[in-house]
Amino acid sequence: MQKEKDYIDDLSLEIELLDEDTKIDYKIGDTFIKLTVSEAIERIESEKESLDATTDKMKQQISDLKSEMDELKAQLYSKFGNSINLDKD
Repeated sequence: MQKEKDYIDDLSLEIELLDEDTKIDYKIGDTFIKLTVSEAIERIESEKESLDATTDKMKQQISDLKSEMDELKAQLYSKFGNSINLDKD
């Protein structure tokens, strides 16, 4: 997701250098359509916002899972002591 976001950031910078009246090919699914630079920028910004929302949601899920995993590790260590090793080296 982060690579795709970086790609979109680079793309928006490159498109902003073009003339406003220029028509460019914009890929939607398997099809390319001709859009003006301003229309393409609007679509790119929309995609960027969607990616940001998805990335934030995934980060929250990762955080929740890590905290749950830490709680479970604590329970297991309290039960079995040092006879188990759950930490990565």
